[in-house]
Formats: sequence, structure tokens, C-alpha cells
Amino acid sequence: MKNILILATFALCLSTAHAELAASHQAAIEKLLTVMQVQKQFESNLILGFEAGMGGSSEQIKSLPQEQQDKFAKGIEKVKAVMLEQMGWEKLKPEVIEIYGKNYTEQEAKDVAALMESPAGQILIGKQTTVAADMMKATSEKMKVLQPQIMQIIQTEMTK
Repeated sequence: MKNILILATFALCLSTAHAELAASHQAAIEKLLTVMQVQKQFESNLILGFEAGMGGSSEQIKSLPQEQQDKFAKGIEKVKAVMLEQMGWEKLKPEVIEIYGKNYTEQEAKDVAALMESPAGQILIGKQTTVAADMMKATSEKMKVLQPQIMQIIQTEMTK
């Protein structure tokens, strides 16, 4: 009997951990995501992150003949399209709602959405994409300088 009670409690915990949000909570989260322009920022940051990761190879690409550079650029555009198709907003929206729902109560979502609808909140939201792009660019530049040092450390450790 004790084991059945323990199993029932465990099953209840698992089912509530993955339970869907109440309709009102989900609506509050969806409004928050809309007000914060999460879709736009998510997809922009996905591409910016990819481009920042490719930044280290930009010098190598520039040394290729123009025809090869053009082919590479066309390939990169196809990769971006596939990334947005496979990891874009429509694919990940349910998970994003779940994540926000786990981290924001319904009331918190309503309160933050109200804050973000204010003029100051809209300024913050409007500048986030540009700030993120500038941060990625600055980080990428620092990584270009740091990359040889990282490789040296790894090479040293590998030869020990």
C-alpha cells in the first residue's frame, strides 16, 4: 500500500511538472511574448549568433576567388533559411511559451507586459536587437584575438 501511495505521488508530481498552462496563464505569456517582440528578437539573434560564429572564417573567405566567395555566400543564405525553417519561431514557440510559463506566473507576465507597453519599455524593446548585434560583434572581435591563445592552451594540454 505504501509503495502504491509513493508511486501515485510520484506520478502526480511528474504530471503537474509537465502540465499545460492554464488558458489564462498561456494567454498572459503569449501577450508578454508579443509585447516584448520575442519572435523578432529570437529569429534575429539566431541568425546573428550564426553569423558571429562564422566571423572567424571571414578572412579565409575573402582570400578565395570571387566566384568561390559568391558560392559560399549563396550557401550561407541557404543555411540561414534552413535554420529559420528548422529552429524558427513556429517550431519553437510552444517550448518558448512553456519556458516563459515556468519562469513567470500569470500575474508576473501581466505586470511585465504592462511595463513593456510603456514608452520606456518600448524604447528598451526597440533597442534590444541592435544592442545584441553590437554585443555579438564586440564579442566576436575579442574572440578573434583570443582564439590563437585558446588553441595554444589546448595544444599544450594535448601534448602533455
